[in-house]
Parts: sequence; structure tokens; C-alpha cells
Amino acid sequence: MSEPRFLQVEFWKGECRIAHGFGTRQPGDKKPSRMDWKGKTVSAGGEIFPLLSLRQVHGDRVVYADGNLQKAEDFWQMEGDALITRTPGIALGVFTADCLPILLYDPIGKAAGIVHAGWRGSARGISRKAVEKMKELFQTRSSDLWAALGPCIGPCCYEVDEPVRRAFSSENIPWDLISRPRGEGKWMLDLYEANRFLLEGAGILKEKIQALKICTSCRADAFYSYRNADKIGGRQLNFIALRKDSEVPPG
Repeated sequence: MSEPRFLQVEFWKGECRIAHGFGTRQPGDKKPSRMDWKGKTVSAGGEIFPLLSLRQVHGDRVVYADGNLQKAEDFWQMEGDALITRTPGIALGVFTADCLPILLYDPIGKAAGIVHAGWRGSARGISRKAVEKMKELFQTRSSDLWAALGPCIGPCCYEVDEPVRRAFSSENIPWDLISRPRGEGKWMLDLYEANRFLLEGAGILKEKIQALKICTSCRADAFYSYRNADKIGGRQLNFIALRKDSEVPPG
């Protein structure tokens, strides 16, 4: 597997206490899957991070990574769609091919999180629940949190139907805010707006949420896209890590 290229968000490029990246398509015909990364590390800024990832099931479970690398195998088998930690030196990863990857960073409490948000997880409030779990376990304040939303299928390409509308409406997520009608029981869904609504609802300040807004389906030349061409294999790794010099405050 060749060395992947990662995109970064502007407001974290000068932040030396974390490493992060949104993955892109690898050159050639190889379509790496999640399991191709099992047991691997991520290299960023001269530091090497062991990679932890969950078995993603499009749910709303948030898992705490305590940094015990002897349990790394357990994480790769465990079901969940969000990881949070205060342990420096490990990379939290999610794999996407149209779903939305979300990175969370608390520079005051020195904590990080990552979320895999497809329509099912978004409808169940996965990004909001990740913030709530960081508050519960780390005493994170919402006003301190920063969120970065990576490439995903955009509202230009993401056509959904009535069951999707019902799923969001049942969770009191305003459908008119996050979609536009397509006709005949079809809508174009905006995962960015759905999760922005959830994150702001969890207390993150609007100006601390940055979205790359690159459509993976439109840009299937640069990203794996399940709906476009990559139903079998082809997933990009997205990650966030606290660097080892990031000391966790006591308590």
C-alpha cells in the first residue's frame, strides 16, 4: 500500500499539538479497505502513531480509547462509529467512501475525537453524542471544541427517499434545513448541514466548525465514492491524533 496523501483544514495547519488528515484516493488500481490498515501506523510531522479504528456499523455508539495498545485488536473488532481519547500518541481513524468524517479537538482539555457520519448515524445524532461523551468523560466545554468536517458526498449528488426523511424527522432534525426536494418522494440530502445542526446544538460555536465541502461523488478521481464507482473496496482513512508532547492535565 503506497503512502496516502491527506488533506488538512486551514485552522489546524499551525496547531502543533495534534496531527490530522482527511484521506484521498490512492494512485493506481489498488482500492485499500479498512482491514488493509489493521495493525498499521500513521506517520505525520515526524511522529508515528499506532492506528485504532472500530468496525463501523452506521450507528450512534461512541467508544472511549484509553490508550491501552494491548487492546488494539479489540478495537478493530468492536462495533461503533465514533472514538474519543485524551491519550497522546495514538491515531483515531474512520474510513469513508461518501460518508462524512468529523474531527473534534479540545485544545484546553487536550482531548480529541473522530466520527463516521452517514445518513443513519447522522439521523441518530452521532456527532452530537460524541460531543456529549467528551463532556461526560473529559469535562470538555462545548465552547472550547473545534470541529472539522471532511470530504463526503454532497447535496449535489446525494439523492435519498422517504425512509431517510422519516429517520431525520423522528429525531427532530429539521428536514427543510438539511435537504431540498427532488420530486416524486426524493430529496437531495446535505450531510454537512445535518451535522452542523447537531454540533451547534451540542454547543460548539458556529465559527469553530469548518467544512471542506468537497463532494466525493463529483470528485471520484480524487476520492473513493461508494455511490459513484467504489461499492467493492476503496475506503480513505481519516484520522486525528494528540501528539506525545500534549500533556493531559490531572483530574
